[in-house]
Amino acid sequence: KKLIEKHKDNVMVDLYLTRGLETNSDFFFRINAYDLAKSQTFMREFRSTTIGKNADVFETLVGVTKPLNYISKDKSPGLNAGLSSATYSGPAPRYVIVIPVKKNAEWWNMSPEERLKEMEVHTTPTLAYLVNVKRKSYHSTGLDDT
Repeated sequence: KKLIEKHKDNVMVDLYLTRGLETNSDFFFRINAYDLAKSQTFMREFRSTTIGKNADVFETLVGVTKPLNYISKDKSPGLNAGLSSATYSGPAPRYVIVIPVKKNAEWWNMSPEERLKEMEVHTTPTLAYLVNVKRKSYHSTGLDDT
């Protein structure tokens, strides 16, 4: 708790207990940061705590929070407004679902307009559920393969 408080201006940390849900893990950290170095500093300091020293890392997915690529005010104003107005407002979430997405050469060979259309088709059906689901996308292009 002290470590999270110490880094609150640089990272936002969500901690989920996974014992009983996952055979290989007891907890899951989701670290939100705009600067990869700041999240690395937090994790390095976590690994020097008593819990961190005794924890085995089961899996790491690396991504960076950044501005939206496709659903922006300029490129998709209607959907952007829908995403902004349908934000999660409930208590702290009890569960997390991580969905790693890999984009292939077919995706990157599409024009920016085609990619935007695909994002709109993919995202529009989720609007009705965003008041009940806290959603966050991380980009790992150049960092990892997801």
